[in-house]
Amino acid sequence: MSKIAKFVVIINDNVFWMEEKAVQFYTNLFKQKDLGEKYAEQHLSKKELFRIQNDFSIEILMAYLDETPQSYLKLDSSRIRNENLGVSKAINLSEIVYFDEEDLKALIKRAEEIASQRKHDLIWVSVFAVDTDLIDMLRSLNYEEFDWQESTKNQFPKRIYFRKNVN
Repeated sequence: MSKIAKFVVIINDNVFWMEEKAVQFYTNLFKQKDLGEKYAEQHLSKKELFRIQNDFSIEILMAYLDETPQSYLKLDSSRIRNENLGVSKAINLSEIVYFDEEDLKALIKRAEEIASQRKHDLIWVSVFAVDTDLIDMLRSLNYEEFDWQESTKNQFPKRIYFRKNVN
């Protein structure tokens, strides 16, 4: 059975699941429960998800197996987040919470389709250096590493950045 990725509306029914999966994913990724919980609290807590609900530049893309949610990511097309990348219209994939390669591929491929439909010039991804599965997937899909510094102080693991031009 194949997995599909589609947009999801942020409602009570899914924010609890999303927050729980974020804590699980980042705890496993960082190999530290407190750090995983802290990252999820800052970026994918119920409060944060409801805050972005009314931000039309941020959308949630979720991978499903039949009608069961599996994994998700944030698509961010805000000008502030995507400035200084040397293109006129960029989109960022962030907070990618996944549990298998099939989910990850479905999410990224769908994000690429959306970027192309919306006439974006570039897709870029900020990846924790410890997330080797995501790094391998991005490289296999022809994403290239590039240098970029976000202007935030960070107590989380080092990040690396990937980009892909959209045709």
